[in-house]
Amino acid sequence: MIIEMNNIIRKAAVLALAFIMAMSSAFALDLPVKKVKGKEYYVYKVRKGESVYGVSKHLGLSREMIVQYNPQAADGLKKNMLLYFPLEDFGPVTEAEVAATDTVVAEDAEQILPAATSSIAVMLPFGLDKSEPSRLNSLCLDFYKGFLIGVDTLCNRTGRMIEIRAFDTEESADRVRHLLDTDTFIARASVIIAPDASDALAAIASAASDRGSYVLNLFNIRDTIQTTNPYVIQANIPQQAMYALAERALATQFEGYTPVILRNVSGRNEKEAFTAYVASCCQSRGVEPVVIEYDGALRAAELNALPVDMGQKYVVIPSSGTLAEFNKMAYVVHNWRDRIRAMSLESLDPGSAPAVEVFGYPDWTAFRGDALDLLHRMDATVYSRFLDNFAGFQAMGVAQAFKRWYGSAMIESVPTQALLGFDAACCIIKNLRANDGVFDPLYPAAYNGVQSSFRFEREGEGGFVNSSLYIIKFASSGSQSATVL
Repeated sequence: MIIEMNNIIRKAAVLALAFIMAMSSAFALDLPVKKVKGKEYYVYKVRKGESVYGVSKHLGLSREMIVQYNPQAADGLKKNMLLYFPLEDFGPVTEAEVAATDTVVAEDAEQILPAATSSIAVMLPFGLDKSEPSRLNSLCLDFYKGFLIGVDTLCNRTGRMIEIRAFDTEESADRVRHLLDTDTFIARASVIIAPDASDALAAIASAASDRGSYVLNLFNIRDTIQTTNPYVIQANIPQQAMYALAERALATQFEGYTPVILRNVSGRNEKEAFTAYVASCCQSRGVEPVVIEYDGALRAAELNALPVDMGQKYVVIPSSGTLAEFNKMAYVVHNWRDRIRAMSLESLDPGSAPAVEVFGYPDWTAFRGDALDLLHRMDATVYSRFLDNFAGFQAMGVAQAFKRWYGSAMIESVPTQALLGFDAACCIIKNLRANDGVFDPLYPAAYNGVQSSFRFEREGEGGFVNSSLYIIKFASSGSQSATVL
């Protein structure tokens, strides 16, 4: 793995990690020299309990570089194993050579770096020249920090070399077009991660189509450029496809339940497109949903009026996913659900006992405090493009690595940008290695990550879209589980 930070990104001191500078000509190792078959090598003798990671920190080399010169290290290290580094590649350099290396730009770097079979260009508005970076700039940096952790997770595994560079687009379409016209690395990149601005995304997509590079759109959910450009990958499942999968999960998991659609006539009802779709699908199956309209706040009497004497089962679906609207109905729904559950426990025939479930929205995954606690107490089910489960083993591992590497916690956002970066790196690199250095959106068939799941499908004659959706279950025990559709 080769990670070359271009001249712009070097200004971000927070990213100045030892393994980033993976340029062999800039190293001089303080190790004994041994001649093997007429060639001189630096030799490192592995000590008991040492790992590739530990040796990389000790020598100041990347883990990928250690494996590149010592492929046997990919399977782990053993006591007294010898690691060899050619003197001609790791010999002493002058101060002038070190200075030149530290300020290398993309065009010059190609003369220094060993050949890479595939490459990734990360083009995002990092805002490195700003005295006060915006929140967008900070989120983009968090994404890239997470991306580097993903790279580090995979860089000690065998496989072809992959070169990675980042470019600051400065929130400017003109800057993007300049980079596309002048930077030779971007011109030959296998995959380009594009910013969310539509004009910048369009410019990158147009250039990539001419050059045969794939553009991964992770940030602009609503853009549909992939419908006409065969090299664009929309990493977010489109809204209508998301509704279809969510409704299918609703119908399958709550078969025999009558939907109860809640609508605040004086509130926000931004999810009415979904509830209308659910109602239409139910009616096509011969099920008539119940619609309860209330003004301001839901009242217990409006739910208690629903019959339960014949073991009726209901699944409650509000017409808004906002926290404000949630607070206007959730406690009433929770109390009604508890009353129905008490009746069910008293029933002599559990199969014919009444039941109440709650189905909701991606917005709910951002809830904290009392609202999150209430989701668990209601055993709520939600659909979402992302899985924000910070109690999960993998998410905790990335969060700990982030804090250890950068000295601060990941920025809270939905989705969490550092985790998105981690998943993006792992997905792309695993794909490149599975296809001998060539990116193929259709193989492997799916990547299930820490926060994101990617399963790309071709959209007509155009590019590709993600067809994955999470169905997340909040359990009363406080745990959280998810399935990927």
